[in-house]
Amino acid sequence: MDYGLFQRINDFAGQSQQLDAVMVDISKYGPLLLVLPLLYLWFFRGAKGKKAALLALAGMGLALILAQIITMFFFRDRPFVMHEVNLLIDKSPDSSFPSDHAIFSFSIAAMVWLQDKKAGWVSLALALLIGISRVFVGTHYPLDILGGAFLGIGSALVVWNLREKLDPVTTFIISIARKLKLA
Repeated sequence: MDYGLFQRINDFAGQSQQLDAVMVDISKYGPLLLVLPLLYLWFFRGAKGKKAALLALAGMGLALILAQIITMFFFRDRPFVMHEVNLLIDKSPDSSFPSDHAIFSFSIAAMVWLQDKKAGWVSLALALLIGISRVFVGTHYPLDILGGAFLGIGSALVVWNLREKLDPVTTFIISIARKLKLA
C-alpha cells in the first residue's frame, strides 16, 4: 500500500517541467518558509508568541533526536534504492524513515497552531505540501512522511504540555534577546 501510493504520487514527476520545478523548490526550500511563522510569533505575538517560537525549536529538537534513535534501530532504504523512481533531486544515503523534512515542518506547524490558529492552519498546509513534495521528487515513501509528521506533532505536544516547567528557560532566553535588542 505504501509503495502503491508512492507510485501514484511519484508518477506525476517528469510530466511537467513547471510542476517539477515547483515541487523540487518546495521539497528543498519549503522548510525555510516555516521560519516565517516563527518570526511572526516572535515579533508580533508578544511574550507568549516568543515563548511559543522557542518551544517550537525545542519540539523540533526533541523530534529530531528521537528520529536519530529510531534510525539506529530501524533503517529503511529510500525509494530510489529499492525501485525505479522519477528522482528529481540528489540522492541521500540516510534512512528514509522518518522524514526529517516532515519532522521539521510538522513540529513547527503544530506549535504555531497551538499558539495562533490562523497562522497554524497555514503552517500545517505548508507542512503537508512539503511532505507531498518529498514523495513527488522520489526521496520518501508516504509512511516516512506520516511517521515524521507524527513524531513532529507529538514532540510539539509534549513540549507544549511542559511549557510551564520550561517557562524559566524561555523567560531567560527572551531576556537575553531583549538585552541584545533581538526582541
